Order: sequence, then structure tokens, then C-alpha cells
Amino acid sequence: MPYLLNAGTFLIQTLFGFFIVVFLLRVMLIAINAPFNQPICRFVYHLTNPVVTPLRRFVPRWRRVELASLLIAWLLVALETLLLVSLFGLGTRFAALLARALVDALDWIVLIELVAILIYCLLSFIPATRYDPNYRLLTQFTDPVLRPFRRVIPPIGGLDFSCWIASIALILVRMLVLAPLADLAQQLP
Repeated sequence: MPYLLNAGTFLIQTLFGFFIVVFLLRVMLIAINAPFNQPICRFVYHLTNPVVTPLRRFVPRWRRVELASLLIAWLLVALETLLLVSLFGLGTRFAALLARALVDALDWIVLIELVAILIYCLLSFIPATRYDPNYRLLTQFTDPVLRPFRRVIPPIGGLDFSCWIASIALILVRMLVLAPLADLAQQLP
């Protein structure tokens, strides 16, 4: 029986994880004003438009934050958590579930940014990729996080340590901010 539970957990986390990432990517791409003509942007917008477009009438954008996509991602995280809890036969409180889903959605955003920084670092060692439009999109995607660290620690001897410092900061955010918030969310009635 644990084999079926493991397989069910894997399938739920994989399917929901994919769609959560896609909707959060949409939020993040719109926030950085990414060009629609990029293949990655077209894929994300094409996949999410059927759900987001009707919802946008009720949940408009706030400045450069698309609240409709953020709401869908949050609801997907909540549904994933609810399915996993019910798969294992555990009980949960509604307020705790919604608060935990919000913390998990924020955690997904941090993880997406960490992965983007890692890919950016790896691709920066290949000079030919600097002219690729996807690399420029990745630069535009990671720049809001890296820019403050570049101001504090300029490149030393031609080496840019901002990716490393930003990664450490994001991991610390996960450990010192999001983990306590997740524990706090579990204690809600």
C-alpha cells in the first residue's frame, strides 16, 4: 500500500507543481514586463490564457502584478495540499490550509528565482548564449533580484559574485522567513 501512496503523491506533486510554476511564471514575467514574442512567454501565456482571461474581469491587475494568475496559483497550491492531506487520511483546518498555501506559493516563487539564477550562472560561462533572446529574457528575469547585490558587491577581478550572494539570501529567506511562517500557518485554528 505505501507504494500506491508514494505513486499518488508523486503524481499529485508533479502535475500540480507544473501548473503552479506556469501560473507563477506568468505573474513574474508580467511583473518584469517580458516581451510577448519570446517563445517561453508565448508558451506560458498560451497555456494560462484560457483560465486567466475570464477571471481577469473579476480580479484585475494591480500595477504590474497580475492578481488573477497569483490567485489561481494559490488555489492550486491549496488544492494540492488538500489532496495530499486527504490521500494520507489526515485532517486539516480550513484557515491553516489557506495560510499554508499562501506560504507555499511564496516558497515556489523563491524556488523559481533560485533555479533561474542557477541557469543564468551556468549559461553565463558560454559566450555564444549572450546573443540568444532566451538568455536575454533570463537576464531580465533575474536582474531585479541580482541588481541590489551588484550595487553592494561590484564584480571583483571580472567575476560577479552577485549570483552567489543572492542565492544565499534567497535560501536564508526560505529558512528564516518562510519556514517560520509555515509553522505559524499550521497553528491557525
